[in-house]
Formats: sequence, structure tokens, C-alpha cells
Amino acid sequence: MKKVNIKREIYSDDTIKQTIKAYNDFASITVKFEDKQAEITFCKCKYDETQTINEFENYMIGLENS
Repeated sequence: MKKVNIKREIYSDDTIKQTIKAYNDFASITVKFEDKQAEITFCKCKYDETQTINEFENYMIGLENS
């Protein structure tokens, strides 16, 4: 299990939720929205945990920029 903190001023809540939905088949992912950040927890990753998180972040960047 790993936790990642994402700044909500950079990524919208909608982008975070869409990315979690897209990665639902690759890991068990939960999010806890706080004041200025979202704490995302990755469990039971189908592939390498670090790689999954990196790809998750890349997906968010793509969504936010589209």
C-alpha cells in the first residue's frame, strides 16, 4: 500500500475521480479529499506499485491538459 498526495489547486476533483475510475482494473484506489490536497491510497496493484502510480499521475496530467 502506498499513499500519494495530490494538490487540488493543480488537479481538479473531477480529473482525480475520472483517473481513479480509469484505473479501477489495475488497483484498489481510494481518495480522501482534504482542504488543499487529495490523499490517494493504492492497494492490491495488479502490476508494480510504483509504475502504476507513475502511470496514474501521467493519466491525470493528460486529462487536466485536454
